[in-house]
Amino acid sequence: MRGKKRAFTPLEGPRFVGTQIKVSDRENGRFLTGFTRFERRKGMLRNVIRLSVLVIVGSWAVAPVRSASIPIENASFEAPAVDPNGFPAVPYVDGWTEMDIDPDGLSRNTGVFPNTAPDSPDHIVNADGSQLAFLGSEQGNALEQDLAATYKVGCDYRLTVAVGVSGLFPPSTEAPVDTIELVLYYRDGTEVVDIVRQTVEATGLSLTQLADVSLYLPTVRSDDAWAGMAIGVALRATGAPGGFWDLDHVCLIESLPASIPIENASFEAPVVDPNGFPAVPYVDGWTEIDLDTMSSTNTGVFANTPVGRADHIVNADGSQLAFLGSQQGNALEQDLVATYKVGCDYRLTVAVGVSGLFPPSTEAPVDTIELVLYYRDGTEVVDIVRQTVEATGLSLTQLADVSLYFPTVQPGDAWAGMAIGVALRAAGAPGGFWDMDHVRLIESLLDPPLALAVEE
Repeated sequence: MRGKKRAFTPLEGPRFVGTQIKVSDRENGRFLTGFTRFERRKGMLRNVIRLSVLVIVGSWAVAPVRSASIPIENASFEAPAVDPNGFPAVPYVDGWTEMDIDPDGLSRNTGVFPNTAPDSPDHIVNADGSQLAFLGSEQGNALEQDLAATYKVGCDYRLTVAVGVSGLFPPSTEAPVDTIELVLYYRDGTEVVDIVRQTVEATGLSLTQLADVSLYLPTVRSDDAWAGMAIGVALRATGAPGGFWDLDHVCLIESLPASIPIENASFEAPVVDPNGFPAVPYVDGWTEIDLDTMSSTNTGVFANTPVGRADHIVNADGSQLAFLGSQQGNALEQDLVATYKVGCDYRLTVAVGVSGLFPPSTEAPVDTIELVLYYRDGTEVVDIVRQTVEATGLSLTQLADVSLYFPTVQPGDAWAGMAIGVALRAAGAPGGFWDMDHVRLIESLLDPPLALAVEE
């Protein structure tokens, strides 16, 4: 199918009913981590959640759609039980290895404490159970656990921890802001080897309501060093002394995901004539929204240059890629046959780079591109979740995988059972071009459906 052209008008534009996620910090590596606190509510979500992005090089295979929670000992920190008639904390955490840099050896940086009474001003309203863990904010303090479960080839993993800050001694929100890391690791002999980690800042976290923070480990490959190794979970402070983190409800989900078909996902059609101009202003299978209504110079496909050329894209999937003009209003959209299924979550991944000749601007205001999942209310596009990616740090010759995570579809969601929509939208000024390739959408089903709890 030849790509459909649709002109953009300033008065149209999608409604937005989900979560906006901003990606601004990038780290080298093969993984993306996501800070996802999803609140289902109508209207624009004003708090932009920042993510740390690591490059993903995943192997995405069609497989039965199953997910399961992996047991973590003392996942909600209910042990040891704190004496209700004694001091309201104990410096121990059953089932976890405590790394505590208390100079007096009293282990005052790690332990458990009971939640306060519901009518107390410092009561944590969404604690799981009656106790939580505390972790001193100074770098070097940590909780670790080596699980019985192993990293399975073909599976991906999502670690989620409920995080808050102490009401009496919160981590610093002044520069340099205190941070905490979520980590998945394995052991090479006795040495801990981190696979993927996510840094979360104290800024914006609450004293009385925990925020779920998630870390994603893409599909384990047979040649990964950690394949078949025991899973390690770590929660590490990475700030200055003086504050405390509140932690609860550690969940680890293992998924055997399935990929959802996307037409012309690697932009190999239409085929560019090798003897002609190295680009065409069409993208088969996609609806092109192009501000240039006469010549469609903002959307199309182009052929990668030969190996050895200075502008050759070294990790392109296939021989062609798509280009998208950087001006807000240019976009590619596709309505899929697949629908949003109750009990499933979704991850959209796109390989993104910048043009070698006309890159998007990295000067303020920095040009951005949005990854979007949407549905249609009649003919109207309604955005559910979107992620903004800045041009800063992206390469001319090596694409970076950027992922958008969409939490579990609930029975009452307006998009449940609706056709899935995928959009790639420019959100900057004119003059530049984005390079895009290898669009992937992964669906995972929780088992049992909608259950995120981890066995104690």
